[in-house]
Amino acid sequence: MEDKIGVIKKVMKNLCIIILLLLGLAGVYAQKTVTVTIYRVMQVDNLDVPDIDPDRADFYAQIWIAGKMYQTRVFSTDDGRPYWRFSMPVTSRVVRIRIKLLDDDGSLERKDDYVDINPRDNKKDLNFTFDTQTGRIRGDVTGRRGRMIFSEGKHDSDKGRIWFKVE
Repeated sequence: MEDKIGVIKKVMKNLCIIILLLLGLAGVYAQKTVTVTIYRVMQVDNLDVPDIDPDRADFYAQIWIAGKMYQTRVFSTDDGRPYWRFSMPVTSRVVRIRIKLLDDDGSLERKDDYVDINPRDNKKDLNFTFDTQTGRIRGDVTGRRGRMIFSEGKHDSDKGRIWFKVE
């Protein structure tokens, strides 16, 4: 009888170890929320061709977090603070993020202006990764979780500026 009790104790001990290991791994891959907040947008180049009545920029953004796209409302100003905020639950440690800034031209023009917010030549939008564990941001921009990131288009037409955080 004592042998059976000893075997049962060993099995229970091993099961407890396995459960603790699984719980530890679950914590590593637990769902986290990634939030991108755009605090300020500004035109550098005049985004609307001056005509009889010059127009203000009508900014909106498209943001992809882990492949899911969000689109903001239009914010009409040449330099403004829209406070666009988007959050998404993720389970992977490294999350891909893309930010695209546009100027809405309404129905009079065929397409909206694609605002250059990337300092690299021949790239207008921002593509980067966010490491949910370390808080490091790498790619077209670099930074850390919760710190303001600034980017400005340098080489292409329709240049703009953007200030944002990733948390």
